[in-house]
Amino acid sequence: MAVKQEYIDILVSIQGYSVKFAGTVRNEEDELELMIQLERKERRYFCRCGREFMSYYDGNERCVRDLSYGPFKRSWLVFWQVRLNCPECGVVTEQLDWVNPRVEYTKRLAAAVALSCREIRSIKSVAEQYGLHRGTVKEMDKAALERELPDPSESNPVLLGVDEFSIRRRHRYATVVVDLEGPTVPYVAEDRTKESLSGYYKAIGKDKCDQIEAVAMDMWPAYEEATREYCADAEIVYDPFHLIAAYGRDVIDKVRSQEAHKASEENREVIKGSRYLLLKNSENLDPIHNEPARLTELLKLNKRLNTVYTLKDDLKQLWLYRSETWAKRWFKAWYSRAMRSRIEPLKKFARKLLNHLDGILAHCRYPIHTGFIEGVNNKIKVIKRVAFGFRDMHYFFLKIRGAFCNHANHTEMS
Repeated sequence: MAVKQEYIDILVSIQGYSVKFAGTVRNEEDELELMIQLERKERRYFCRCGREFMSYYDGNERCVRDLSYGPFKRSWLVFWQVRLNCPECGVVTEQLDWVNPRVEYTKRLAAAVALSCREIRSIKSVAEQYGLHRGTVKEMDKAALERELPDPSESNPVLLGVDEFSIRRRHRYATVVVDLEGPTVPYVAEDRTKESLSGYYKAIGKDKCDQIEAVAMDMWPAYEEATREYCADAEIVYDPFHLIAAYGRDVIDKVRSQEAHKASEENREVIKGSRYLLLKNSENLDPIHNEPARLTELLKLNKRLNTVYTLKDDLKQLWLYRSETWAKRWFKAWYSRAMRSRIEPLKKFARKLLNHLDGILAHCRYPIHTGFIEGVNNKIKVIKRVAFGFRDMHYFFLKIRGAFCNHANHTEMS
């Protein structure tokens, strides 16, 4: 039974064209490919400036890749594309709404590929799915991200989170900015300098900087300097996750190393293997591997480790307060215990917290933190791992923003 022409045209669905012929050819890999020849329904041609013409200057046959049809992995559209002699633009190629100039694929194929790239998959995997070169897939995905993602200047932040993440080894970092009310990632920049964050503040402008009420960050001076310069009225809220992590690095690790060095041969091995036990939150200890009992034994074995571990857990209580008065009173008691401990790394850390107390207590007014950014950083690691790293930093940063953007329209397949 012959298929009606109108059904074939609906299936191919190129507005303004009908299918003149469809057939198969074999490629170099001896695979069958579908060739669809299109015929224009009416003599109407449009210039990129919007002018409409009933005649053209000259033309060429063009062949572009399209979406797959049925069993055919590769499908091609063959059509006649003309040039117009426009009084405003000169001799130019006609504007078609379903294919861009100088590319070998339709817009809807590019949209499908870009949609597949939104999954956490490698470019190689997507390229194999569509039978495309990896460079073409990257080109499609990058163009879609550039088109869909809003410019950083379009964001209207009130509460922000700022953090760094590692690009590569040897201390190469980048800065990520999160609009915590989105939550979205409006900005990513290389390095972790004052200029890295200042770029975002300059992009949104003074009026939007003035509407920012609070910025969550760690105690990295460069971020604080940029924020104080461009957002003078914003509260800086020091992030509890970073402070507790810094406590583990600057206090627990140092005290553990000191105690292992002083310990007897028998106890030294116990202390050396205790790093992750001491850094873990008590609720995360694994009973299957006997971690609660091992930690209890370790803390009984060494008084100084017991002290710094106890004060680490107690420090977390500070962020449960919503009254600044009570939070300050609680901190003074904790600070007094730290200074009486005679443990120098702990005393040094306590003084550091005292010097930054305003930013720590700011959480009572703005209970924000970079917890969402930790999720961002975890996803960044996945993106890097799946892609086996990125050489194109602009594309890498677009991928990060695209993974957390609420505005991108990933379903447009026109």
